[in-house]
Amino acid sequence: MQAIRNLLFDPRVFSYLIMGLYLLNALRWAYERKPADVCYWLSALAITATVTFGYKH
Repeated sequence: MQAIRNLLFDPRVFSYLIMGLYLLNALRWAYERKPADVCYWLSALAITATVTFGYKH
């Protein structure tokens, strides 16, 4: 039970959710053939991934 609680309250879980949504947005705009929008959402994904995995707090 403690392991589940630790997972749910881990701040990275929110980042994983957001990155998944960013990826879905990029795929949606790729389907619409809008490269600028794809780049926008992939850039947002990259920034979030950098903050999530690149920094040691």
